[in-house]
Amino acid sequence: AVSPSKINLRAGTSRKFFAQVSDGSISKFVWRVNGVKGGSAATGTIDADGTFIAPELPPANNVVEIEATSASRPNISGKAVITILNPTPVIASLNPRTLTYGEHEITIEGSGFVSGSQVKMNNVALPTKFISSKRLTTTATLAPATGGRIAFTVFNPDPGNETSTPAVATSGPPNPKISYLAAGRFLEQASWGPSAESIAHLQDVGFEAWLAEQFATPATLYKSSNNTADNLTDEQSEFFVHAVEGKDQLRQRVAFALAQIFVVSGLKTGQPRQMVPYQNMLLQDAFGTYANVLRDVTLSPTMGVYLDMVNDDKGSAGTSPNENYARELMQLFSIGTVGLNSDGSETGRPTYDQSTITDMARALTGWTFPGKAITQGHNPESFDGPMIAIESNHDEAAKVIVGGTKLPAGQSAEKDLDDVLHALSMHPNTATFISLRLIQHLVTSDPSTNYLRRVSEVFGSSGGDLKAVISEILMDPEARAGDDPNTAVSEKSGHWREPVLAVVALMRSLGVRVRADNRVERFSTSLGQRLFYPESVFNDYSPLYRTSSGLLAPEFELLSSGTALMRANVVRNLLEKGLNGDAQFDLTPLVSLAGSPPDLVDAVDHAFLYGRLPAVLKPEIVTAVSATHDYNLRVRNAIYLVASSALYQVQH
Repeated sequence: AVSPSKINLRAGTSRKFFAQVSDGSISKFVWRVNGVKGGSAATGTIDADGTFIAPELPPANNVVEIEATSASRPNISGKAVITILNPTPVIASLNPRTLTYGEHEITIEGSGFVSGSQVKMNNVALPTKFISSKRLTTTATLAPATGGRIAFTVFNPDPGNETSTPAVATSGPPNPKISYLAAGRFLEQASWGPSAESIAHLQDVGFEAWLAEQFATPATLYKSSNNTADNLTDEQSEFFVHAVEGKDQLRQRVAFALAQIFVVSGLKTGQPRQMVPYQNMLLQDAFGTYANVLRDVTLSPTMGVYLDMVNDDKGSAGTSPNENYARELMQLFSIGTVGLNSDGSETGRPTYDQSTITDMARALTGWTFPGKAITQGHNPESFDGPMIAIESNHDEAAKVIVGGTKLPAGQSAEKDLDDVLHALSMHPNTATFISLRLIQHLVTSDPSTNYLRRVSEVFGSSGGDLKAVISEILMDPEARAGDDPNTAVSEKSGHWREPVLAVVALMRSLGVRVRADNRVERFSTSLGQRLFYPESVFNDYSPLYRTSSGLLAPEFELLSSGTALMRANVVRNLLEKGLNGDAQFDLTPLVSLAGSPPDLVDAVDHAFLYGRLPAVLKPEIVTAVSATHDYNLRVRNAIYLVASSALYQVQH
């Protein structure tokens, strides 16, 4: 008898067989394969001690018969049946291994290939040409992929189907104008976060051309609404769709920054008919001038309701105009409370006093809701357009406003407003004050004095042209310092990702599509930031907040032990439940890499950190990822460990 008597064996591998005479006597045996002594290359060979070496490729019917015959008693023999399975394919090399976007012919060298072998790219089958058991060729069309890593595998069909471990190629544009790292960092500052496609495009066109494109891209506006219900759920849903998928990324980021400077809140203006026109106004004004934004905000009926300027009439016996808007117009929207030098250092002199607030409030009287031109009384509530003046309700007496500017008696409401806005726009504090806020929201919470001075000077010389100011903020050497991995970056640079930005950036990194009726806002709310509902006119967090070490870091006011834990939970929910079904995305390209944990971690590093994961941490994450053989879980674990870390949560 021959043992084993029936087995499966992969092509190219070996197995030792044993023969024994039934009476137990010792005998030498002659071994044959399909009747041929010693076998053949086509069916496999067997040596005198019974070691069988399967052929490199399975024979036609995949089955061979081994026979052992006693040399001394030829009438005694035994047989075994071997089913030859396709070999396990192994990729030794790809040529080329560094690929650019577009169509390429790729040669794959290795072993164990068969005529039915199929090359796959990120688990998608490619047209495959079998050259030999050691070579295949294929044609692939490459597009931007998460992390810039492409997994190539070879699949051998039945019998015994098997897939090789992945061979990983890098991909990118053919002649990039900037590095992958530089593109990722820039898009963190100038958009709602990088995606594989946006990084590729920026690398292709460069900073200046990208800015020109964005300045020319029309605004993605909210749908107009006359809804008087105190509920902004639909608008919150729109926001996340626009932020994740909109083409006007820079405009949206700037408008969001403006909304955090010129604050209104759904706690008081929570009707869609109020909030929609205000948000659309900021989107449309994002690339205009500061002076124009200031005028539009001042005459917005939504702001008029929020800070009580609408229907605020001149004082009469025992009454005086409401001072809310006059105060915040100076304190938060233009000049601040203390004199500033162009580098942000304080002069120690107050910018205004109570008498200034009183006269500013008087200068801003006489405005009502848009509507009919009337001479007395007030228009009914309307938020479609700017407020209009009613001269009979305006205080025409002389006033002394900010900077000691004197407004003579007898001026109209429109003229007084013009003079107030001009005084604020031209005030020496304004360029520095507004420049600091924009730098904080886009690039870094605590900019150096030189950075702030350079931006302030552009603000002043351009007359507050926001396109010029934004360009300077983004292209300043301090903003771009981290683009070179060999350049040391200050530990003070960057900022913590506030909740809305953190949630959107995560989704964009994974190429998410957001449901139109999503409730993604629940997740940013759980992290301390309820979209469109800041707690006060100071925004969701104070622009003056400092850490215990004295670092100016406004967003950190929202960080607590509870919200830190919730951040990790949000990452987990996104990966496991797609933000409760609102976020759809495909992890197949990363799952295709999971057979090689080091390559998977490298791709996740590039997708979220642009290749900046410290070398000392990579092996630890690889070890953690390798703890499971579930490829989907490997991917989720790798993303979770990187995206929930401080390395990602703090944007540098």
